[in-house]
Amino acid sequence: MFGRRRSPSPEPSDRPGLGIGALVQVVDTDRSGERWAGEPIGVIVAPGGNQHVGLPGVGEPLSWTVAFDDAAYTKDGRGPFERATVLSRQLVPIQPAPDTEA
Repeated sequence: MFGRRRSPSPEPSDRPGLGIGALVQVVDTDRSGERWAGEPIGVIVAPGGNQHVGLPGVGEPLSWTVAFDDAAYTKDGRGPFERATVLSRQLVPIQPAPDTEA
């Protein structure tokens, strides 16, 4: 009873595969977060800023710095951005296309 905690239900940001070097697509969510035009693709290059991470060394980052493949714009027209801090819940890991050279 007391002292026992239920494990939280998995959130979209609990998806495996997020970390430095991961190829990701930025998607819109119903909750907070920047609205990006065209669901840009990029690579995670660093954890997000301290204002999003929480206590240093505790848990997973709530945001990541993403370097975009092509310049990205927000839906309200801001940009171009070469990189941006994006909430984890907006990032979907994707697999790179296989090499076609043999």
